[in-house]
Amino acid sequence: MNGKISFGAIAILVVGAVLAWGILNMDKPKPGLDEPGSSLAQGKELSVQRGKHGGWLFVEQDFQVEVKIFEDGIPPQFRIYITSSEQVNLDEINLNIVLKRLDRTDTIGFKPSGDYLLGDQVVAEPHSFEMIVNAKWKGQNFQWKLSQIEGRAEFSPEAIQNAGLVFKKAGSGKLVTKIRLPGVIGLNEEKVVHIVPRVDGVVKKVFKDLGDQVSRGEAIAILESRELADAKIDYLTNTKQADMAGADLDREIQVFENTQRMLDLLEKNLDPEEIYRQLKDLVIGKSRELLIPVSAKLRLAKSIHLREKGLLEKGISSESEYLVALEDYKSTEARYIALRERISYDGAWSLRQKKKTLEIDQLNLKTANQKLLALGLTPEEVDHLLEQDEQHFTRYELRATLDGTVIQKHLTTGEAVKKDDDIFLLADLSEVWVNFAIPEKELKKVHLGQKVLFEGGLNTAKLSYLSSIIDEKTRTVTGRVVIPNKKRDLRPGGYVTVELVLGERKVPVAVEPDAIQSFRDWSVVFVKYGSQLEARPLELGENDGNRVEVLQGLKAGEQYVAKNSYAVKAEIEKSGATHSH
Repeated sequence: MNGKISFGAIAILVVGAVLAWGILNMDKPKPGLDEPGSSLAQGKELSVQRGKHGGWLFVEQDFQVEVKIFEDGIPPQFRIYITSSEQVNLDEINLNIVLKRLDRTDTIGFKPSGDYLLGDQVVAEPHSFEMIVNAKWKGQNFQWKLSQIEGRAEFSPEAIQNAGLVFKKAGSGKLVTKIRLPGVIGLNEEKVVHIVPRVDGVVKKVFKDLGDQVSRGEAIAILESRELADAKIDYLTNTKQADMAGADLDREIQVFENTQRMLDLLEKNLDPEEIYRQLKDLVIGKSRELLIPVSAKLRLAKSIHLREKGLLEKGISSESEYLVALEDYKSTEARYIALRERISYDGAWSLRQKKKTLEIDQLNLKTANQKLLALGLTPEEVDHLLEQDEQHFTRYELRATLDGTVIQKHLTTGEAVKKDDDIFLLADLSEVWVNFAIPEKELKKVHLGQKVLFEGGLNTAKLSYLSSIIDEKTRTVTGRVVIPNKKRDLRPGGYVTVELVLGERKVPVAVEPDAIQSFRDWSVVFVKYGSQLEARPLELGENDGNRVEVLQGLKAGEQYVAKNSYAVKAEIEKSGATHSH
């Protein structure tokens, strides 16, 4: 052979190598449609053949399966067209499609419908899934895989942070039905006071200017008023008269009580010396001087009468002497009784007169006191008038009657003012009114106590007033709320927009309005599963500006992009993951 290999030997070696390669690779499966090396896995649509119905065409030997998503005028559904070199009876085909989505797996079965197999459920949007087609025919099993991705993009943690994406979990929410109404800020008229002098006078000093804060009881100006001086003098005069009337009444009560004691002692028929002794230090007055001598005469006349009666009975004295003694006794007794009655009556009458005088003087004093209080003096100032120098009698201090702000001022130093001049206007600006016009057509839904939102919903108040009159020109009714204004940033006369809440209801699923984007012909949010963000078509309900009701398409607990969702939409559109079936 001389070290040379013959041509036949080379041919044998080549054939052997080919046979060996064939044996080694005959059992290896072809690359799957979603595996590395498959053009479908790389998202290249041209690698998928299309059938005559426009669907995906899968071929194994001479068995062909065309998968079509049909959605012309009906909800999307799978239609499967089967062709083969042999006669195909659709009833003999056992086929299903498994759709692996981000959040679930759908298995769709099929049954014959004319010349195709029809899926038993709607192919829900989005049509973004890993699809596995499983078929069995005449004892042979077939399987094909396809990656159908649309409306989906992958975001790394860094990309999420750079895009400023904010995620929230879908859940229940409260939808608020409300109407936006223009409002006008006004003063709380229940906390506005007009300051008038109440007396004629001349302005001596002014302590407060426009915009200054005042406290209740604080002096804001000083006037000089002769009218005030007259009122003070009248008060002091009546005070002295009332004091004197009180002293007179006290003495009259003492005299009356002592007189009654004297009358009682005289009735007891005591010894005159004893009566004098008991009445010696008592203040009785003229009644003592009148009654006691008459009482003594009565005692004497009585004793003479009794003596003459005894002598007559013994025959010692004549009847004429007895009759003279009896007449003297009876006449003295009559004078005594009359005098007692007069003293008793005069004492009671004098007591009533003194009481009446005191009551009149006290009434005059109260009137003078009320006049000073009405002029603005405090009870303490009135009580200390007696200690006040006469030169201060004309000094009138004008005081604030609430805690608030000076919003109007109409006086200057040296100016003469009248008692009814409106010289200061004070307002408590810690609360303001907001009045707004409610359209007549909304009145059936409006009632007192309803919630009113303002400043973008950050603050709330309750409808506290609803006018009973409809404006003839605007066909509206005035509503009002009282709003806290501690920072004084709400200025009367300014305009605000309020939202009158007509009703509230809770819904199972609601999302942020900013989360919703338009994608194709859908309203979508982008749900998050791992690093994947996918457009989720939604059927939406009511939108109150803060929450949007989701009727279908999103489950409670799913994470969605609540803020900067436009960045996700832009990324998906840039990636070209579009509708392609």
